[in-house]
Amino acid sequence: GWATNTGGAFNFDRLGTGGYDASGNNLSQTGDPFASMLLGQVQQASQTIPVYPTFNEAYTAAWVNDEFKVNDSLTLTLGLRFDYQFARTERDDQYSTFDPNTPNPGAGNIPGALIFAGSGPGRTGSRKFSESPDKDAWGPRAGFAYRLGDRNAIRGGYGIYYSGVAFGQGGLPTVGFQSNLLAPNLSNGVNPAFYLDDGFPADRVRFPPFIDPAFANGTAPLAVTPNGLTLPRWQNWSVTYQRQISGNTMLGLSYIGNHGTRLPHNASTLGVDDNMNNPSVLALGATVLQSNINSAAAQAAGIRPPYPGFTGNVAQALRKYPQYQNISWRGVPVGESKYHALETVLERRFSRGLQARVAYTYSKLHNNGSENAQGSDGANATVQNPANPLEWGLSADDVPHVFLVGFTWEVPGSESWSSGVAKALLAGWNVSGVLRYETGRPLNIVMANDLGGFLFNNQKRPNRAGVDAVIATGDFDPNTDRYFDRTAWTDPGPLQFGN
Repeated sequence: GWATNTGGAFNFDRLGTGGYDASGNNLSQTGDPFASMLLGQVQQASQTIPVYPTFNEAYTAAWVNDEFKVNDSLTLTLGLRFDYQFARTERDDQYSTFDPNTPNPGAGNIPGALIFAGSGPGRTGSRKFSESPDKDAWGPRAGFAYRLGDRNAIRGGYGIYYSGVAFGQGGLPTVGFQSNLLAPNLSNGVNPAFYLDDGFPADRVRFPPFIDPAFANGTAPLAVTPNGLTLPRWQNWSVTYQRQISGNTMLGLSYIGNHGTRLPHNASTLGVDDNMNNPSVLALGATVLQSNINSAAAQAAGIRPPYPGFTGNVAQALRKYPQYQNISWRGVPVGESKYHALETVLERRFSRGLQARVAYTYSKLHNNGSENAQGSDGANATVQNPANPLEWGLSADDVPHVFLVGFTWEVPGSESWSSGVAKALLAGWNVSGVLRYETGRPLNIVMANDLGGFLFNNQKRPNRAGVDAVIATGDFDPNTDRYFDRTAWTDPGPLQFGN
């Protein structure tokens, strides 16, 4: 049998029938299937000494706003807000990050190693990695409303807005402060890994912290972006013309715009700095790239190990930090988006408490792949070409056409209902409904990625074939009908990017 306890107890497996006790007796001959467990023999075991960090952060904002009635026709609204997010620290300095400039002693002192917060041997002397951001998050905003006669009005405004950077953008930056212990069985079950009464082998126990720059070699280390607390910025602006067509009908025409910058993005958008390979390596061909670094093919191509003791293939050796896999950067503030929309709204009040609204919006939303607000989400990891990781195009949330109809009906009250029962049951109620009809969102079409093992990118896309991809029309049965025409895309070929 086995037992586990994540609080630090053993995970142990009972020996099979091929085990022996301390006297050399074959336990399979005792006739007791639980003999090995009763004897306290542990086949193999793992143990975790966990880390329980407490990160501290602070955010503050101050604002002032006022409204001025210049005259009977013009009203102005003016305001200013300042936002600031302080650098994060960990209560006991259980805080580490990958640093691209620190020499790595486990990789021939080439750049790229772990650094550790706090004071003491091997630590940086500072408690933080993301520096306090520049005090540049000033958000002015201004608005106006101007009346043109009795039936027309123009409204508009502009403002800059910020948001905080949430901590939950990936794994915890605590590498080196947790210990994962292993006591394997090296005798194929002939002898136990250890006896339960003796406890976990002392020579296998290593207590954290591990203040070692090379501790995460061979893994995908967590990295705290130095400018990761740069506050995302949005600029919003709009202008609206409203006309009172009649006493109970109003028409509104609006232009609405938004520009987002400094948005948190996925680590892969750093391309080569995220430890992807430049596409230029593809010129070596698949055979060389997947060859061992010490092979004749690698030597013939002039590729040498990046540091003494390196093991791996040529593609791994050519990475910017060959001692690692991809770098798990947290909160890369390189996202950008632009939104433009034209909106028409017609509102009418009918008799007996009935109101209705009809609206249509035509819009475009473009960005450089920054779909999710906190960047680390997989929806943002859409890099095909590491040399061009921030492709500009339609957002996955682009909805160019939206048609909306809504109504509200206030059930007539006491004046309309003579019955006491009707008053009690119906007075004060309202009924409302909304119909929203919109075009579909863009889809990211991908295919098998034969580039992944050489470039370490996120995806490969096919080519467009110039035909309509959607073939579903009329009645559509998702169990039998096909939505897409597969001939709308073609394979760009081995080790080629799709368009």
